[in-house]
Amino acid sequence: MKRLNYIGKTVDDILEQFKIDYDVLEGEYEVNVIDKGTHGIFGLFARDAVAEITITNKYYERKLKDFLENIFKYFGIDYFIEVTSRGKTFLASCHSEEIGKIIGKHGKGLGALQHLANIFLNRITDTKVTVIIDAGNYREKRREQLEQIVEHAIEKVRKIGKVKLDPMFAFERKIVHEIAKKYSDIHTYSEGLEPYRYVVIEKRKGAHRNEDRKHQRNATTRN
Repeated sequence: MKRLNYIGKTVDDILEQFKIDYDVLEGEYEVNVIDKGTHGIFGLFARDAVAEITITNKYYERKLKDFLENIFKYFGIDYFIEVTSRGKTFLASCHSEEIGKIIGKHGKGLGALQHLANIFLNRITDTKVTVIIDAGNYREKRREQLEQIVEHAIEKVRKIGKVKLDPMFAFERKIVHEIAKKYSDIHTYSEGLEPYRYVVIEKRKGAHRNEDRKHQRNATTRN
């Protein structure tokens, strides 16, 4: 995730300085020794050691977990947090009997927490990363709610042609787009600026004609 070049008298000196600079633990970095260096002869022809050090995801997983734990401690609730990663995506699963304090009304607290976590982690990495936080399986439950919302909206769209949903978080809009894909006569897109960005569900042009042709084919088959 982050690659650094260090120069020192020895490789051990390099690693010692690196650990001080980044508060890294064993197993959270990889070392590629480019030049072991040499003390030379009586100080002559001495050469510094050179190493390329890569900070791995394990480091960022620990840092993200520490960040979230400090927030949970602030709320004074018992919790369990597990952080995993795949490539540039980090998933934090948070569990607590009082998880509602974190999720907040309509998931606003969870959305704010995820926003802060993304800012925190991206400030200490060299590349763009994504943090996804799931608290108490909220996202799974929210998906079920969104499926109902989309189904009801599509019923209206087929009558009036177009429906605008309420503003949603980015992960919710993504779910809405995914759900709507299974309806061939419907298409979706997002409009507006954060945090008021929303999804528009619209009937595809020519959907009426396609439906009429389908009905005609069915009628011919039945006859």
